[in-house]
Amino acid sequence: MLFIKTKHLPKSAKMDLQKRALYNSLRMNWLLDPTLQVASWQVENYREMSLPLILGYLEKYQLNFTKESFSVFAEEFDSPEELADELLSELNLTPEDEDRAYLLIFELWRRIETDKPCLSVFCDELDHQIFLYDRRQTQNTEDIEDAISNLQVILNQNTDGGGDPIEILKSVNKGCANDIETFLYDFTNEQIENLNYSYATELIDSFIEFVSDTKWFDLLQVRILQNMDREGADTLMQQLFEEAQSDEDLQFNLELLYEIIQKDDPETFLQLLDNTAGLLEVEEDFLDFLVICIDYCSRNDREKEEKILRTIGESRNHDLSAPLKKNDPDLLILLNTVR
Repeated sequence: MLFIKTKHLPKSAKMDLQKRALYNSLRMNWLLDPTLQVASWQVENYREMSLPLILGYLEKYQLNFTKESFSVFAEEFDSPEELADELLSELNLTPEDEDRAYLLIFELWRRIETDKPCLSVFCDELDHQIFLYDRRQTQNTEDIEDAISNLQVILNQNTDGGGDPIEILKSVNKGCANDIETFLYDFTNEQIENLNYSYATELIDSFIEFVSDTKWFDLLQVRILQNMDREGADTLMQQLFEEAQSDEDLQFNLELLYEIIQKDDPETFLQLLDNTAGLLEVEEDFLDFLVICIDYCSRNDREKEEKILRTIGESRNHDLSAPLKKNDPDLLILLNTVR
């Protein structure tokens, strides 16, 4: 079992606990867009490096270790960041070389010091599992489930002493390249889509007190209740609809509109539609909005209207970041067509 106190982690004088997360983020962005200008060492997959290669790279920085001697030296430290501070403090390296040496030290620690859990190593593993999950490369579902279970353990351990749940999750999230709340929502939603209602309910119950915006998890609860307690689902859905009317949260409104389509409630859909239209800011927002409206027309057998909307989509300038004018003629046509 992991035992990591986020509030009592050693404070590194130089080496930021978020540094590993920053390079994880850089590598993920580079994989999505290989045209990004990066140095090869910045996006290296250190997990795939052989141990002799890592030790050889460290020798270039006058750090001579074997697996055994590294383990002995690391006994005095609680994290790879503390260890890196000590090892690199007198070497007068450039910032680039210091970061590269840190990444190598971190990887050695991750492999060798498996009996000394620390937050940065846990966050790195969570990022790794989320990365595999997002790319549909997870080989064993137990790996991602174990990472989630360990996250739950860490959060619960840190609230037992009276810590604020939301702040504790934020503290853990600072060490991750991914947004944990977004991942938990996506993962739980997939469990619901796969009819794993029991596990999805367990996830909601375990994490809802830690998330800063509970309405997303309430929406997940609606999707579960639809299959078990329709009255309870309708009550919660009405609460979310009222909240959406005042929150001005575009992404949530879009998700809620999609959910309302499944309920076959045209009146509520059209009310929220008008409210959401005023939140659209860029072309990507408009296209997301358009897709939902096309789905609405399709489900209500409004073939003529659906065809009009599809024609709008085909004629748009698909520069997703282009600002959307509030008086965009296509938006006005869309709203009039759907009504």
